[in-house]
Amino acid sequence: MSVDVMAPAAAGEDRFPARELRYCEICTFPYEYCEYGSSLSRCKANLEAKDPALFAKLYSDEALEDKLKSLTTEQAESLERESAKKERKAQAKAEKERAQLAASKVVLSRVSRTKRKVITSIHGLHQFSPPLPALKVIAKGLSSRFATGASVTQSTQHPGVDEIHIQGDVVDDLKTMLIQRAKPFDTMPSEADGGLVEKNIVIDDKVK
Repeated sequence: MSVDVMAPAAAGEDRFPARELRYCEICTFPYEYCEYGSSLSRCKANLEAKDPALFAKLYSDEALEDKLKSLTTEQAESLERESAKKERKAQAKAEKERAQLAASKVVLSRVSRTKRKVITSIHGLHQFSPPLPALKVIAKGLSSRFATGASVTQSTQHPGVDEIHIQGDVVDDLKTMLIQRAKPFDTMPSEADGGLVEKNIVIDDKVK
């Protein structure tokens, strides 16, 4: 009587090679699990455009038929309803956030402390962070851009909210940079994506 014994793996050979997972750019789940997210239709459209072969493997009629074989009709219908419900909820949330961003205001203020000393303050950028980087990063970028001092400080009018103070009068330049999404504002959403619009950039002159 003979017994087959699996030969030991050669040195350096992985008997169980790691599986390479590819992640969806929309829901961040592996492509095989997009259906458990809240944006299945967007995930499918993205995958079809990016990798038609993988899309066909996961969502062709044959692939769907194989998947449904393991489910009862009731389970399949329940899964479809739940997926559609999650997607509607996610879309409503995204639209609400987009509307809030579109209505957000950024206030640029010239604060005259003496006849010769002016400080420019920027309030409202916290509403866009993320996708904007931390205010300290923005302040550093503005300091370099204008070759002057820039710091993050707590707002006196809005306790608990930080704003940026820049040495000098750079209000007009800042407004242009915000409209054009120039660095360090280049990650701010565009107007088309619900980002800041020109009418919501408010200039407020103050004298102390």
